[in-house]
Amino acid sequence: MANELHITTCDNELIIIAYQWGASFEICTIFSGNNNVVDVKIPLQTGVYTRGVHLNGVSSPLTGTYNVNLAEGDYSLVAMGVNWGGPQGFSFTLNGTTYDSSKAPDGNGLVWNTDPIAVKLG
Repeated sequence: MANELHITTCDNELIIIAYQWGASFEICTIFSGNNNVVDVKIPLQTGVYTRGVHLNGVSSPLTGTYNVNLAEGDYSLVAMGVNWGGPQGFSFTLNGTTYDSSKAPDGNGLVWNTDPIAVKLG
């Protein structure tokens, strides 16, 4: 099964981490807002861990595909949405399932997070 994150909404900061017993791995930290388009794909592939994706789209649209490698195994993913003030909203899909927050007109700090999402690589 292909494991691909497709991030489509981020206002203001989306952090996604993969973890398993004894270790965690940053998948991405995405900054965005100001109604900028977010269309970022992150295929999770089997291999030696590569650094997470860091993108700043606060002042411009974000698009593209960025691979992240993780060693073969079972992982849990967790996504966290941080808002710096003003409107907020977060949305991504993984393997056909959509995870999104309800858009809200305001909020500060950690305003959204997912339950652990199971992912198997290899």
